[in-house]
Amino acid sequence: MKACRPHLGTYVEIRLADPVPEHALSAALSQAFARIEQVHRLMSVFDATSDVGRINRMRPGDTLAVHPWTHEVLALAKEIHVASGGLFDCGVAARLASWGLLPPAAAEVPASSLASLILTPDGGVRCDAPVQIDLGGIAKGYAVDQAVAALREAGVAGGVVNAGGDLRVFGDAEEDIWLRDPADPAHLRHAGTLRDGACATSATYYSRRTVEGEEVSALVDPRTGAALRTRSSYTVVAPSCAVADALTKVLALAGEPGHPCLAAYGAESVVLSPEPCSP
Repeated sequence: MKACRPHLGTYVEIRLADPVPEHALSAALSQAFARIEQVHRLMSVFDATSDVGRINRMRPGDTLAVHPWTHEVLALAKEIHVASGGLFDCGVAARLASWGLLPPAAAEVPASSLASLILTPDGGVRCDAPVQIDLGGIAKGYAVDQAVAALREAGVAGGVVNAGGDLRVFGDAEEDIWLRDPADPAHLRHAGTLRDGACATSATYYSRRTVEGEEVSALVDPRTGAALRTRSSYTVVAPSCAVADALTKVLALAGEPGHPCLAAYGAESVVLSPEPCSP
């Protein structure tokens, strides 16, 4: 049993590994897709009314109430920011906006970091310096995790949720991992089989463009503000899709698969270089 719908700027496919009674199937799928839609409404940088849109309009010293899911994602993002030594940083939205990869920034922000965002114990956020965030590097994985949680709560014993390559497999299900070849993204390479876990991939093959004579991409080094020009792809396998999603950026920026942050989260990595495909 499977269903596929457009969400999160891609197509989300849900496949159930075990038989589900017809009367329960529609409800389970509706709940899973509803959670994905809610994550999008809360965390889309393209929606000025979302929690992210409201955060990006905050002034230093302001406190803003956000949805518990947004607070949870921000808490995980800040945790990984610290664990990675700053390699994972959602505060690069202004830089991406300056290249036309995101909507125009809500304010002039010469330097922005997730470190400037403070989470309050009552579920709010405030900032001690101007900040522009984009949760696109973690929220899609979180949406997949929420869909899996909804399916489990509906009594589904096993299945697969795939949001454009952000993949989570649970229960008795298993799924082959196919990764795009960086030298030819239309060509897929088999990278093993996933059971009871998640994986995500980051690469520049679709986001690369030239802006004012300089090549840029959606992967940004928060230490320098420069775009990554790597031709490799970076895949992380982890217990949750939100963690896998975030750690792909750490892997890409670290430049080597053995970064201690991955081990701290029980994650493994696959790096594909753009070598010519075999005939």
